[in-house]
Amino acid sequence: MNTELVVHGHFYQPPRENPWTEEVSREPSAGPFHDWNERIAAESYRPNGFARIVDDHDRVVAIVNNYERLSFDIGPTLMSWLEDHAVEAYERIVAADGAGGGAIAQAFFHTILPLAAERDVRTQVRWGLADFRHRFGRDAEGMWLPETAVNDAVLAVLAEEGVRFTILAPDQAVRVRALDSEEWDDVTGGSIDVSRPYRWLHPAGDGRGVDIVFYDGPLSHLVAFEPVASQALVDRAAAASGMVCIATDGETFGHHQKYADRGLAYALAVEAPRRGLPVTTAAAALRDNPPGHEVAVRESAWSCAHGVGRWKEDCGCTTRSHPGWNQRWRAPLRAALDLLRDWLEDVFERRGAEVLKDPWSARDAYVNVVLGTRSRDEFAAEHVTGDPVDAFTLLECQRHALAMFTSCGWFFADLGDLETVQVLRYAARAMDLARELGEDPPEAEFLDVLTEARSNEPVAGDGRRVWHRQVVPARVTAQRVVAHLALVELLERGAAPGPLGGFDVEHAEHYDGDRGATAFCAGRVVVVHRRTGRRAEHVYAALHLGGLEVLGAMRPADRARDAGAFTLVRETFESGSPVSGLVRLVSEAFGPTEFDLGWALPDAAEQILEGAAGALTERFAESFEHLYEDNRDMIMTLAAAGYALPRALRAPAEIALARRFEGEVAAQEGSWDPVAYRSAVEVVRLAHDNRLSIDTPGALETMQRIILDAVERAVAEPDDEAVDRALALIDLARELQLYPDVDVAQELVYEALLAGGAPPLRRLGDALGLAVDHLGRPT
Repeated sequence: MNTELVVHGHFYQPPRENPWTEEVSREPSAGPFHDWNERIAAESYRPNGFARIVDDHDRVVAIVNNYERLSFDIGPTLMSWLEDHAVEAYERIVAADGAGGGAIAQAFFHTILPLAAERDVRTQVRWGLADFRHRFGRDAEGMWLPETAVNDAVLAVLAEEGVRFTILAPDQAVRVRALDSEEWDDVTGGSIDVSRPYRWLHPAGDGRGVDIVFYDGPLSHLVAFEPVASQALVDRAAAASGMVCIATDGETFGHHQKYADRGLAYALAVEAPRRGLPVTTAAAALRDNPPGHEVAVRESAWSCAHGVGRWKEDCGCTTRSHPGWNQRWRAPLRAALDLLRDWLEDVFERRGAEVLKDPWSARDAYVNVVLGTRSRDEFAAEHVTGDPVDAFTLLECQRHALAMFTSCGWFFADLGDLETVQVLRYAARAMDLARELGEDPPEAEFLDVLTEARSNEPVAGDGRRVWHRQVVPARVTAQRVVAHLALVELLERGAAPGPLGGFDVEHAEHYDGDRGATAFCAGRVVVVHRRTGRRAEHVYAALHLGGLEVLGAMRPADRARDAGAFTLVRETFESGSPVSGLVRLVSEAFGPTEFDLGWALPDAAEQILEGAAGALTERFAESFEHLYEDNRDMIMTLAAAGYALPRALRAPAEIALARRFEGEVAAQEGSWDPVAYRSAVEVVRLAHDNRLSIDTPGALETMQRIILDAVERAVAEPDDEAVDRALALIDLARELQLYPDVDVAQELVYEALLAGGAPPLRRLGDALGLAVDHLGRPT
């Protein structure tokens, strides 16, 4: 077997969506980005789709799609997020498989499959294969096992489901033998020869099996945890014989190691071909070199030295060093979720028999509804025999029951970590759905078991405290959606966009009014859950008493009393009655459920608060600007004398100048004439002369849009005038001390020049950092 290089990237992020709203909440630890998905997409997923190869002067020679040369898998839940929020990266990933065929599937919810029931293993595998087929337009040849967690039962399911191969760590093998031999050789401790593939045979003895590629352990560890030059990587691979497979987290390239996406691009697109080292995929390598040896494996995973203990007990494995910490919380967490899973399974079988032809077959097929490849009506026509709302509620219960075993819940250091809270939220969502069916979930028993889990952080407490502080507040009901509608109307003076909180929303009746500082709204709202189809109709009324203070009430609609209630509250409000009487009337006519700002949806409350904070910020900034103008000459004199302005003087001056600068830039948005920005330039010079710094994220975003627009027009109409205009704006940004991200602009000009773009574009490419004389010819 000739030497060939396979680099496999395992791309995955824990699902982060609130299970009720299916939106990702802000994660402050990911700042300045909204959440970790957004941050890692910017640092790794997109850069690998547009990886730069640079020369010795750091000028771009080529932009390549790393995914085309990788063997890779990407988690289904991550791909769903990318499709909606990082479209360019998603499209490059899909296109790369069409060019290189390197993609393989992944079990759907990243569950540790050896710890799952056989039926759940099969569903996770089937859902993962269906997701792959939906996104890549072909059947998957291979499947990545989450954390490479494996045993014979899992491999048997893969073989039975038609999965051709998987990739494992070398220390997961225990013995090998030639396919035509009876003699086994011991290969424990990672001593297996990883230069060739192997075959695991199904115990049924019918010829079915799964091919296994074992990655090179030391080389993979080097790539994952140590900065390694492209040449050194290729040197190590070229010195070996046979297949050299490197497997690591795909996020290594750009997120864990900055600019590793560029190193990977150079290694695979330049250095390996220069050295005559073929770069291939695991699938292609297996097609060219079918296994000649059988292998037996042990129950194990690549990220645990104790089998699969990391996901069920305090085995000693964790992600970071915390002296004195333990992971004894893992066992009660799994026990609590096992208790709930068993109860949900009983409900599904008992109630599912009433509304589904075959409940478990319906669960396997439900992934097509989740993916949007089949409508709810199409699915119901094939699988539903009773009430479709109950049927879809049961299936949603099962979807969340599968999701609550996502491996990340046990992987990290503490019970209170984001990922553990996430799996508990899936559990809570499953319970809420069961309640909608009239069932009584064992929440008390669940919490009794969960209480045995204790965080290492004293403030977080035990599992019950984590549940009540971090899980319960995330819950969303139809009532909470109705309350949020009223809050948005009164505090933002506009209708909340639909759908909202997982529901489609329709205002059947609506009333509003203003009376001085007090505002009023009321209405009848129909909300329909987008996945289950469950419909609820509520009436509400609410009063805005100033600031962020809103008091409201709601109840299920009752046509016999609704018209009178609306009329009474509206007439009382318009008559000028005291606020105290209005509050009492709202509660009596529309109660018993009362709400305030605390009822805002967990993922949308920030928008309401940002609106209020923005208005307050504007008032402060206006005051600071007046202070600065009134004392400008004195501040300039102090600065000119070299006096270090105290914070009390510096802060108002910097805020005032930043506000003025952003206003000047925003006022010219859409203008391509740099002269139009002369007032903004003067503000920058004034700040510089007075030794003041100005933080201007809004101006930076504006200038980035203007430059990109000008570059797009120059590429579309590449004459000297259009190019000169774009160049002038780039120079203007530097003069304004703004340094926008020009990656997209650079990519547009690169592609245009490669396609034989007009000569004026060469000047623009040069300004954007392209090595225009050597494009597409990295050496």
